[in-house]
Order: sequence, then structure tokens, then C-alpha cells
Amino acid sequence: MAKGSTTMASFKPFFFFFSSLLYFSTAQSPPPPPPPQSLINAAETLSNSGYISMSLTLELIADTVISRAAKNSLTGSALTIFSPPDSSFSDFGQPSLSHILLHFSPVSISLSSLQSLPFSSKIPSLSPSSSLYVTSVSSDSRVSINNVEIVGSPIYDDGYVIVFGIEDFFTQNFTQPETNRNPNFKSSPQCIRLDPFSRFYEVSLMLKSKGYLIMSSFLELQLIGFLKNTELKLTVFAPMDDAVVRFSGDFPVYQQLFLRHLVPCVLYWTDLNEMVNGTEFKNYVNGLSLTITKVNDVSFVNGVEITYPDLYYNDWVVVHGLQSLIPLPDEIDGEMHEDPVKPEVAVSIAPDRSEF
Repeated sequence: MAKGSTTMASFKPFFFFFSSLLYFSTAQSPPPPPPPQSLINAAETLSNSGYISMSLTLELIADTVISRAAKNSLTGSALTIFSPPDSSFSDFGQPSLSHILLHFSPVSISLSSLQSLPFSSKIPSLSPSSSLYVTSVSSDSRVSINNVEIVGSPIYDDGYVIVFGIEDFFTQNFTQPETNRNPNFKSSPQCIRLDPFSRFYEVSLMLKSKGYLIMSSFLELQLIGFLKNTELKLTVFAPMDDAVVRFSGDFPVYQQLFLRHLVPCVLYWTDLNEMVNGTEFKNYVNGLSLTITKVNDVSFVNGVEITYPDLYYNDWVVVHGLQSLIPLPDEIDGEMHEDPVKPEVAVSIAPDRSEF
């Protein structure tokens, strides 16, 4: 069984953005529409917003967009569309398919995410021959890509497909700008390199599709997900949104609320099944450890049933779904969940993992 060496200090940057969770805590979003319907909705909104040429183009190439997006996205429904105005179509004429596909990215990128991307960051596109690069600086509220500015807020956003207006067509075969030409670089600061997209992206999409929107949002906001070459081993016990929504707006409890559902090692379902009943693990909350117990073929963590084992897994992160929150030691059992069945079995404590 793999053990992680991540320390509590590694997760302190996790909580710099928790205010964003208020939106996700107050409403359960419905599942996303299938990609064809999502594109139909986007095309209709484009037309109603005055982007008629791009609306008609989207209707014509929808099948191609869906096919190519499915090859580059976990669900096939994640998509960002950058729409030039009708005047650009009139001036430019009919662009090639490759050029049009440059305006489609197989990831869903919010405006705040675009604003936070470092200068010269590469954004994936559906074009087979050209790329997109951020040409604005993160301190600027305006965003430009390939030296073309984005116009205002998204025209359409259903959480999976986002549409932005842009001032003109993106330039094909655009050369990635050199970082040292960034006008904000007055000296040579000591900076670390951040990936433009978090390593939690895939697991976040899967959690959203299964109804774990709040835990998904929590993972998306973690700074450590954007760091390169960072050793990370993690097991997440994810409660359903209904169990967490009661804490909407209670920001002081967010840290311990989420940290108590993490274990700094990879515990697959097969590992949990093979453990001695009562095996205990240290986690990130002082005074709390997570104990795995089993009754017949059902496994519990601190008395909470694991209802969706191996919801997502790879070689460094595993997610198991729960119906309710893992309670703190001083919480009344009746307020958080039904009293767990406690089998009379010998308890074996795992080796000390205080380094976690």
C-alpha cells in the first residue's frame, strides 16, 4: 500500500479561495445536457447575442466539434468557444475548418481562470495545426489570447460549455511569446512554474457528473494541483452535496470540514477490503483519525458507510463516495448520521503515521 509524504503544510494553500464554494453550496446543479443539446443552446444564444455567423458555423460543424472534443476531454461535454464578431467574418471571408477549430478549446475555462493564467500559457484547442497562447498578464483584468482581446463576460455558460466573444479571429501559427518579453517583468523574480490546468481536472469532472459538486469545487481550487513535480498521494472520502450544504457561508469551518475527509496515502477499495477490521489512519485534523471498520461486506470510515467505492482512481488519488459527513469526535452522532453498527471484533492499529 502506497503512503504519501505530503505534510499538513502542503495543504495550507488549499483554502485561499473558499468563498467561491458559497455558490456551489447553495444549489444543486442538474446534470449537464448531452453535448449536442449543449451546442444547440450555445448556437441559439450566439444568434440572439448578435454573433450570427458563428452561430451558423457552429450548427454546421457541431458533429466535428463533438467528435474532436470527445477525444480530448474526459466527458466530451467540456468546451470553450471563442466567437469573432460578424464583421470579422465579412472582412476575412470563409475561414478554413482548421482555422475555425482554433476557436474551440476542449476544456471549460471560466473568465476568472483565464485572468489567472500566466503570460505565455498554452491553451489547448481543437485545431490540428495551430495553438492558443495567453498574451495578457494576470494582473490585468482584460484577457487577450494570440493578441486578440476577449470581449466582456461569457455569452453562454452552462458549467460545461462556455462561449466568449472576441474582437477578431485568432491568428493561425501564432508563435508562443517569450516570457522575458512580459512587460511586467522588471527584474528576474524567483518564480515557480504552474501548470495552466490542475491535475485535479479529470477527477473534478467525474465528481460533478456523480453529484459531488462541492467536493469537486474544493479540489479544483487547490493550488497544489497546479504545481509541477510535486509528490502527492491522496485518498478523498467525498460526502454528497446534501450533507455539506448546511455549512453554506460558514467559512471558518471549511478547512477542518474538508481536511477531515482526506488521507495522505492511496487506499484503493481492494486495500480497504483487505485491512484488519479497525485499522486506523492519521489525517489532517488534530485529534481525529480515520478508522476503517467492516460489517459483513460493508465498509465504514468512522462509522459512515462507504457507498460508492473507487468513484475515481489513478496512481496518486482515489475517491470514495459517502452519503454523509465524517463527524468530529465532539459532535453528537445523532446530528450527523445514524449511530453506526460497531461489531465486536479485535481492533488492530496500523503503524504510526504521525508524519502525515
